[in-house]
Amino acid sequence: MSVHELIDSERTALIARLSFALGGDRDAAEDLVQEAFLRAWRGLPPGLPDDQQRAWLHRTARNLAIDELRRRSRRPAVSIDALGPVAGPDAAPEVLDVSREALARLSAHDRFLLLLRFEAGFAHAEIAGLLNISEEAARKRLGRARAAFIRAHRQARSDSTPLILLIPDGGGPESTAAYVRWLERAGARVAELRRPPSERELALADGLVLSGDPTDLHPGVYGELPRLARGQLDLERDRAQLALLGAALALDLPFVGICRGHQLLNVASGGSLYQDVLQEGLTSVDHRASNHRIHTHGWGTLRRVLGRFAGVQSEHHQAIRRLGRRLQVTATSPDGVIEGIERTDRRFALGLQWHPEQAGGERGNRVAEALVAAAQARAV
Repeated sequence: MSVHELIDSERTALIARLSFALGGDRDAAEDLVQEAFLRAWRGLPPGLPDDQQRAWLHRTARNLAIDELRRRSRRPAVSIDALGPVAGPDAAPEVLDVSREALARLSAHDRFLLLLRFEAGFAHAEIAGLLNISEEAARKRLGRARAAFIRAHRQARSDSTPLILLIPDGGGPESTAAYVRWLERAGARVAELRRPPSERELALADGLVLSGDPTDLHPGVYGELPRLARGQLDLERDRAQLALLGAALALDLPFVGICRGHQLLNVASGGSLYQDVLQEGLTSVDHRASNHRIHTHGWGTLRRVLGRFAGVQSEHHQAIRRLGRRLQVTATSPDGVIEGIERTDRRFALGLQWHPEQAGGERGNRVAEALVAAAQARAV
């Protein structure tokens, strides 16, 4: 039996079988069957009897369906026809609503790549397999398509005000409102998300703020066992936030990490923490609910924004022990605690062990203004 004859004889049965396996999704079944036929053209072993040819083709189609179901279990499939604003209690329509006009400005190939990645949830390896290219080549193509989409989206949107994603702390509505006011006073639009943003949301944002939190980072993220940590530790949450921060840094998204966010920036860069600054002997000064001075250092944003000295408010019992890679200390307290860090390889990636949203006055606001200025520069 030729491949043509095999395809003609098995098409209807395979589509029906895969449609049933995929819960009645006939469109997806037809796509997978077409992929199975393509694999038959490329790899069907020669000289097989007819019944073994049929078995080979059905086994190939079944494996494709299993892979599709596994992918859907990781991220539910989204119909391209159903694209639109994402609803939900924490949805940010200005971030989640992908602009049709911006997509229309892209090449067909770039649109295809973005829909595979953002909507269908394909991994880089899956895109590489589909295009028959290496995974590294798929990453580069997707990166170019993402950059083109970001440019087109910013040209299409009517409001040029920079959009800052805020991942709030666990301190309740009043604490979150303080961060929002702090950013809005500086001229930002703020999208508050109660979960890590998706890759698409990061791509459409102009900046990111990871705030403080009453719960410590799980020491497992920097290779230690919990000894003195406080709060309900959540290793999976911390890993998710580290992955988010890594993605933001890869996009060179302007970033400010406050208190816990400052510690996340250090750990994401390969550093570690004192689990308790008092009990581990870093200082004899209690930094919980503490008002104190910081000294900024000659390099970096904080000296330019705050001047040589500034009064700050902090609420922490952990602090940086081993400084991460590509980080520079840009502020310290009189007792030697690291109060400010910056990534040297990014346009604006700042960690503050203190709370500028609570400091009040001109100096606290200057940090938000510097972030918004960096976000605005990236937006244009």
